[in-house]
Amino acid sequence: MPTPLDYPAFKRFVIANALTSGVFPLSEMTVMWLFLQGLHNLFLFSFVASSRPVTRIFASPIGGYIGDRFDRARTYTLTRLATPVTILGIMYCLLTHQYLLGIVLVYVRATISQLNSVVATTALYTLVPKELMVKAMAVNRFMKEPATVIGTLSWPFLLGLLGAKVLLISSSVLIITTLLVYKLKVSPGRKDVGFLTGFRLVKEKEEVRGAVVGIVFDQAGGAIVLNYLPYIIQLYGGGSILYSIAQALSYAVFLLGSYLNTRYKNAVGIAVLNLVLKISVFISLLVPSPWAPVYAVSAWLLGDAFLEVLWISSLRVGAGDDQLSSVLGVDESLTNVGRTAVLEVAPVLFPVGMFTVVSLGLALIGAEGIIQLLHKKILELEI
Repeated sequence: MPTPLDYPAFKRFVIANALTSGVFPLSEMTVMWLFLQGLHNLFLFSFVASSRPVTRIFASPIGGYIGDRFDRARTYTLTRLATPVTILGIMYCLLTHQYLLGIVLVYVRATISQLNSVVATTALYTLVPKELMVKAMAVNRFMKEPATVIGTLSWPFLLGLLGAKVLLISSSVLIITTLLVYKLKVSPGRKDVGFLTGFRLVKEKEEVRGAVVGIVFDQAGGAIVLNYLPYIIQLYGGGSILYSIAQALSYAVFLLGSYLNTRYKNAVGIAVLNLVLKISVFISLLVPSPWAPVYAVSAWLLGDAFLEVLWISSLRVGAGDDQLSSVLGVDESLTNVGRTAVLEVAPVLFPVGMFTVVSLGLALIGAEGIIQLLHKKILELEI
C-alpha cells in the first residue's frame, strides 16, 4: 500500500517544512518576548501580538487567489525567500531599540509569511491523493513537531547567549531550505479563478460554509490563549523557562493528536472531543497557577489537531484541489477578523479579571458547537 513518502514532491516538502519548523520558535518567541520587554506597554504589545491575525485578514484572500491563479511553486519560492529579509530587519530594530519601526517590519514580515503560508498549506494537502491526506498530515507532524520542540526548548538558552541575534539562525535556515522546495511540482494555475472565487464557494457549499464560520469562533477563542500566553504566564508568576516548556509541551501534544487522527476518523466524535478540550482550557485558567496556562495551551492544540482533519476535509470536499487555495484564503481572512477582534478586546478584559476572559472564551466555543449542529454535512463526512 502506498504511503505519502512514496511521492517525491511531498517528501521534499516535509523535509524542508521540518527544518523550517525547528527554527520558527526561535524567531516567533524572540520577537514576542523582546518586544514585550522593550515596549513596557501592553497596549503597544497588543499590536505585535495581533500582527499575524491583522495581516491575514487582507493578505489571505490575495494569497488564495495567487495560489490558484498562478504557478504555486514559483509563488511559494519567492515569498519564502522574502521572509528572511524582513526577519533581519526586525533583528536590527531590536538591537537598536527602534521598536516602532520594528512593529512596522513585523507587519511586513507577517504579510509575506501569510502569502507563503496559504500556498504551502495547499501544497501539503494536495501533493498526495485524497485517500492519503490524513496520513500525509500525520507524517508532516511527526517530522515537524519534534523539530519544533527542539527549537522551542533551546530558545531560552540561545536567547541568553545571542539575544536578538537568534534571528540570524531563523533567516539562514529559511534561505537554505528554499533549495529543497525549488520548482516544487504543484498546481500550475487556473485562468478561470477570480479573486471572489473563494467567497462564492463559502456561500454556495454547506460544508465549506460550516467549516469556515465554525473555525472563526474557534480560533477567536484560541487567540486569547495562544497570543497572550507570555503575558498570562508572567501574570501568574512564571518566566521564560516556563514559557519555553509550555510551547514545547503543546507541540508534543499536537503530535499525539496527529497520530490519533490516523486511528480515529468519526466526524461527530472529533467535533465533540475538540469542544470538550477547549471548554476545559478556559476553566483551567480560573486556577491562579503558572502551570494553568501550560495546560491550557497544550489542551488547545490537542483540540486543534482533531479539528484540523475535520476542517480541511470539509474544505477539500467542497472546493476541490484546484480551488482550495481560494477557499483557504477566505477562511484565513475571516478567521483572523475574529482573532483580531478578541486580541484588541483582551487588554481591556485582563485588568477586569480572568473570569471575564474565561466567559468570553466559553461563549465563543459554545457558538462553534451551534454552527456545527446547523451544518450537518460536516458531521456526516467520511474522513
